[in-house]
Amino acid sequence: MKNKFIFLMLLFFFNPSFSQQQKGNYPQIGKPCPGFVFSDVQYYQKSKVSLADFKNQWLILDFWNRYCGVCLGKFQATDSLQKKFSNQVRIMLVGYTGSQYTHHSDDKPIRELYEKLRVRLHIDLSIAYDSVLFHQFEIGACPYIVIVDPSGVVRSITTGVK
Repeated sequence: MKNKFIFLMLLFFFNPSFSQQQKGNYPQIGKPCPGFVFSDVQYYQKSKVSLADFKNQWLILDFWNRYCGVCLGKFQATDSLQKKFSNQVRIMLVGYTGSQYTHHSDDKPIRELYEKLRVRLHIDLSIAYDSVLFHQFEIGACPYIVIVDPSGVVRSITTGVK
């Protein structure tokens, strides 16, 4: 009996999906997207945005980090998608500004990388530099994409949009 109790306690405390279910601060398909505020946004009409700023349009949150080759390789296609559907969809890149290995700010390298790519590839994608949602949503691997409908409901969580 004691071993079962210990097993259940370990399962409770060390099972990420169970702890997420208890928090409710992560995206779930068919449910309202958890609120957020990005306070460091570039290449958008505002430098600080929240979920409410995207009401009545589709929102694609495209989480990436500077070590993700797949993420970097799809920026041009993502930019084309944004241009084609600019009146109906807003794509917001979310660049990870921390270090998953040292847990300190890794802010400068990702900013420099995005700026180089933006100029070289002629892309015009909005970007939020933020690690808060990475941690809140417990995002490990990238790309990680959350698609939110015009009413604020999460419609898809995926690793790519074609």
